[in-house]
Amino acid sequence: DLNLLFSRKQWYQRRVRVQHSETPNMKMAPFFHITKQFAVTLMWPTEDEIPPETPITRDLTMGETDPGKRAARLAIFRKSVEVDRGDLRVGEEEKLNPYSMYGRKEQTLPEDPPSDDTHPAILRLKATSPNDPIKVFTDLKFMAEALSDPIFNAVNSDKDADFISTSVNFDKFKEFYEEHPTKTINQFPNENVVCCKDLLLKVARRCTMKETELDNCDQLIQQRLNSNSSTWAQDLHPWWCPVGFDLVNELPVFVRNFLEREDAGLDNSWIIKPWNMSRGRGTYVTSNLAMIVKLAYTCPKVVQKYIEHPVLFYRGDVGRVKFDVRYVVLLKSVKPLKIYKYNVFWLRFANKPFSLEEFDEYEKHFTVMNYEEGAELKQIGDLEFLEMFEQQYPDHPWEEVDKKICTMIRECFDSASSLPPPRGMNHSAQSRAIYALDIMLKWNTHKTEMIPQLLEVNFNPDNQRAVKYHPNFYNHCLKTLLCDDISDIPVSEIVS
Repeated sequence: DLNLLFSRKQWYQRRVRVQHSETPNMKMAPFFHITKQFAVTLMWPTEDEIPPETPITRDLTMGETDPGKRAARLAIFRKSVEVDRGDLRVGEEEKLNPYSMYGRKEQTLPEDPPSDDTHPAILRLKATSPNDPIKVFTDLKFMAEALSDPIFNAVNSDKDADFISTSVNFDKFKEFYEEHPTKTINQFPNENVVCCKDLLLKVARRCTMKETELDNCDQLIQQRLNSNSSTWAQDLHPWWCPVGFDLVNELPVFVRNFLEREDAGLDNSWIIKPWNMSRGRGTYVTSNLAMIVKLAYTCPKVVQKYIEHPVLFYRGDVGRVKFDVRYVVLLKSVKPLKIYKYNVFWLRFANKPFSLEEFDEYEKHFTVMNYEEGAELKQIGDLEFLEMFEQQYPDHPWEEVDKKICTMIRECFDSASSLPPPRGMNHSAQSRAIYALDIMLKWNTHKTEMIPQLLEVNFNPDNQRAVKYHPNFYNHCLKTLLCDDISDIPVSEIVS
């Protein structure tokens, strides 16, 4: 009788605690009654007969067949269920190819393109003159309006353009060369190795390897993930990358690291982010293992150690808050690597004093306020910030911080271009790119040194604020990427 089954009077009269078993005698599943708009949990036996007084049990990881992921999910119940930590390992071979899964398209590449010296796209850019400007098409209206330098001419169609700046991911580089050999576009082949957070982790880990190990880097990383070393997690990551894991392929070893930190009494706060989203969307901070494991099954995510000792900035109206720095990076070439930083940077601030608590308090733990309804957006220009920063931290001149940031950027892009696709970026004479790197500073163990931490690399960043306060921003960026003479432009090449 469904009316009886779903009546609220009958529901809370039966409460049962069901233990886990590898050989359960019951199954349980949620059931939603559409017409009654009522949800219950259904339980039914897996055996024809269950003897009286027999405890009923269920498989708490029902449907999961991978031993490592089963152990990871059981760790949520570690106070009542014994977890074999020996199962918290990644398999010898990944069942999934992380370089192309979840909607990532394989990109087509020209089979035998000419050298840069003779490439039609390069020759077209070299022929630029005031009488023959570079025709630029962009799908961003504010960018087109900002191109005031006479060397550029904004056009209304990509068919008429020499340089195409699109906010849509592009993957047809082979066809682009065959059909438009003189055109240039604002994306590099396989740049998702830095723009997708799970692949950026792989790029970062390669920085800890010798050049002779790169060809087998994925296999070596898997071996090190399963290492019994007491510092295996830290050893996997370079100085500028927080310890992190891809929750699709590395959930078991993340859980092992969490339990090891728990045993050692170490801080266990973590930040969970979708592979390929920005603006803080779908991002959580927590020290709750159950929450992290459950989030791993919602959409592809990474988890990284939350920075527990960030360098803070004193706001007179609020107190000491988190902040991050956005560096704009201009990639002109992959082989050889030619990369520049724009000499103006941007700041983002939290609105509440920092502490390692109340992780659901957005304005305490996040700095992206542009898109948060009702949140104050604190604006401080880079020159004003530098003056205030060096007053607050006189023993840590920004010049030294900037050198470390540049070293970090170079290491990251050196690693990203060290292997061919799909594991690395590919050179293309027809490609240029503008990236925004979000960076935080943390203290070393003794709080004597500030260490940059790379949070993410953004393709096609929102540069409206840049244009608002620096009207020549796009003139500077495109001249750096497309022209040879950059002597009067506020950029600096980042060299090894």
